[in-house]
Amino acid sequence: MNSFARALSKLTQVGITMVVTIGMCFFIGKWLDEKLGTDIIFLAIFTFLGIGAAFRNLYMMVMLEYKKEEKKEKQKRDLDYKNIKK
Repeated sequence: MNSFARALSKLTQVGITMVVTIGMCFFIGKWLDEKLGTDIIFLAIFTFLGIGAAFRNLYMMVMLEYKKEEKKEKQKRDLDYKNIKK
């Protein structure tokens, strides 16, 4: 897969993950407010929780990608070192 398609798929994954996480928490808060007869307290709480969870997921995805790239670079350096050593 070329680098453009890979970058586009990661960008799409980030967008979908953020929208779904925030949207799901928004609707849970709205549903709780309707069931309990409160104003927007649960809507606000769950929306902020959703935003926090979305950014946590974003951080985890970035760190996972960073670790993959770091591992590839380390393997390449080790291979280069072995070739020079011979």
